[in-house]
Amino acid sequence: MGRNIKEVMKPIKTRLLLPEYGRNVQKMVRYLKTIEDRELRNAQARVVVAVMGNVYPYRRDSEEFRHMLWDHLFMIADFDIDVDAPYPQPTPEMFQPRPERVSYSQHPISQRHYGDNWRRMVQNIVKSNAGDEQKERVIANIASIIRQQSYNFNKEYPSNEVIVNDLQQACGEDFTIDPAMLSGTKVEVRPYKSPNNRNNNKLKNRAKKLKKQ
Repeated sequence: MGRNIKEVMKPIKTRLLLPEYGRNVQKMVRYLKTIEDRELRNAQARVVVAVMGNVYPYRRDSEEFRHMLWDHLFMIADFDIDVDAPYPQPTPEMFQPRPERVSYSQHPISQRHYGDNWRRMVQNIVKSNAGDEQKERVIANIASIIRQQSYNFNKEYPSNEVIVNDLQQACGEDFTIDPAMLSGTKVEVRPYKSPNNRNNNKLKNRAKKLKKQ
């Protein structure tokens, strides 16, 4: 016969494997593992599963839910309990599947400061059936994007000559880049003036006026 249930269910602070069922269910499962009589152990296991089902009473009639409860019973028992479950006994590997390796492209990026997608975007629009005017508009938009990307990377805007040369390399012989079509993409960088500087300038101007008076 197993030990007295009061002895087994003495307060022992162990980690809750499935907190939604509470500590008492975990103690009951620990007591199950001490019952030597198999028939009694099986009967008590069914009682514990019924108690676990009270967590979600509206799902107790679901076959899938009952299967899950028995799986959880084995999980709480650390898969170390010998009972006759109505479903195949689960294993730890079933709940800890090894993730599949995610392939990562290792191709070299020639202009890393532009990112990796801009060249594909240019080649796609060049090879498309769009007219030259539409291609120019799209390529001009891409030029604005890579100009900003370059600034984010280098903290300096590239010249139009650099942008034209890089775009032409991406286009190859399929499309000729006209530098004029990029004239609207150039970003003029103006020096930043803080409010404090503006206030200081106002004070200086007032001081000059007072001296003249």
